[in-house]
Amino acid sequence: MLRSYAVLPRKTGTTILVLSRQVHDIVKRPATNEVVVQKGPGGRSSVSGHIATVLGCTGFLGRYVVNNLGKSGTQVVTPYRGTDDDRRHLRLMGDLGQIVPLRFDIRNEDSIRESVRHSDVVYNLIGKDFKTKNFTFEQVHVEGAARIARICKEEGVSKLIHVSALNADENSNSHFLRTKALGEKAVKEEFPDATIVRPGTMYGHEDRFWNRLGWFVKWLPGGIPILNGGKTRIRPTYVGDVAHVLAKLEKDDRAVGKVVELYGPKEYYYASLVEFFLDVTRRDLAAVYVPKFFAKTAAAILDKGMATPIIAPDEVERLYVDDKPTSGALTFADFNVKPHTVEEQIVRFAGLYRAHEYQRAPYETIVRKYTTEDVKL
Repeated sequence: MLRSYAVLPRKTGTTILVLSRQVHDIVKRPATNEVVVQKGPGGRSSVSGHIATVLGCTGFLGRYVVNNLGKSGTQVVTPYRGTDDDRRHLRLMGDLGQIVPLRFDIRNEDSIRESVRHSDVVYNLIGKDFKTKNFTFEQVHVEGAARIARICKEEGVSKLIHVSALNADENSNSHFLRTKALGEKAVKEEFPDATIVRPGTMYGHEDRFWNRLGWFVKWLPGGIPILNGGKTRIRPTYVGDVAHVLAKLEKDDRAVGKVVELYGPKEYYYASLVEFFLDVTRRDLAAVYVPKFFAKTAAAILDKGMATPIIAPDEVERLYVDDKPTSGALTFADFNVKPHTVEEQIVRFAGLYRAHEYQRAPYETIVRKYTTEDVKL
């Protein structure tokens, strides 16, 4: 049965305590001889003994990571680039004095150094779905990532967690995915023990996945554009599950120097996800199969005319790339987390785009199956 309320992260199997940090209140890191002392019973008003810097804290994934760290008693440094309005929601995610905002510029080494020099864990979540007049993909994903990794190493940061993307590949047709792969390589050269995390297509209230389909539903009454014949295979993952694992990496040393891939438990064709969205929103719209050239041209026009484009040309390219997990990478199961399925979560996000007369209509009647095992294109 589909539920409309928020779902908390779940655990699977039996919890196995494999690290001394999970057993003792006092832990010493062998690499730096740093001693971490936990005070209190655990929770928001306790002190975990850790100081974490979350670069990219004002982004989609960042707010969830800050919340997960803050509620465990970790002091979180939250560097931000925009206005105070961009980061003020983060202040409530930890106890008094536990969320520390700082002005930050990824091109300024002094500001990076000030942001990480007190922290034993640094998360680099900085990334961009589309190029802007201020930053190119190379400046953010490669040069900026390498600069952060080098400074973290110089400042004696114990653990660097670098967030990349599933399907990152130096030979990809997508500029975004190429630079993400080059960024991983650059980070490893500067900080060999860095953990590389590759999330799949993430969805949540602030995403660019369901909300894009919602925009199409509202403003394109002629139908929903579908690329690649709708055959692209996607494994969507809930952003809260990804943030839950990232917060675990603060204390879990199994992933040091390794790759972690966080993708959803089920695989779908893109056309099936669009049909699922239309079923939930009760919209009677047709699927319009758009050629790649026309889609990239229309996206380029939107990119030029909108501060935050609904879809950018490189995002069109990515909709032709199947999600392909890498063998040997750590996954949700390695961290005792059972990720939520699209069926469990879609009503929270797609329901926002229902017409007013259907707002109270039941969801339980939608019983069709949409995974690639059920649908043959």
